[in-house]
Amino acid sequence: MDLRQLERALAAFSVLSPTSLPLHHVEVFLHVAQYGPCSYEALEEALDLSNSTVSRTVHALGDQHRKGYDGHGLLELARDPEEGRRYLVGLTARGKALLRQLEGL
Repeated sequence: MDLRQLERALAAFSVLSPTSLPLHHVEVFLHVAQYGPCSYEALEEALDLSNSTVSRTVHALGDQHRKGYDGHGLLELARDPEEGRRYLVGLTARGKALLRQLEGL
């Protein structure tokens, strides 16, 4: 990826929140987009983030931010069919649309 592609990719994310989208939010989205549904633990290990950071990020990128306002609607949680107490983070339809946009750069 050259710098122009990176700039266009970051511009696609800046539309979501022009002044306040932390880089680790982009990293979490891209990890889920590349590897498919994954657990909080997998995100923590892959991105060297704490459980609380992953939780806050997933909620901010999900339907509703933990503080009660609307999230970005890019990620969703679903119960892990292999371990009913665990949740997996996956892309929503909106998240898949953003992924297609990024792949077209």
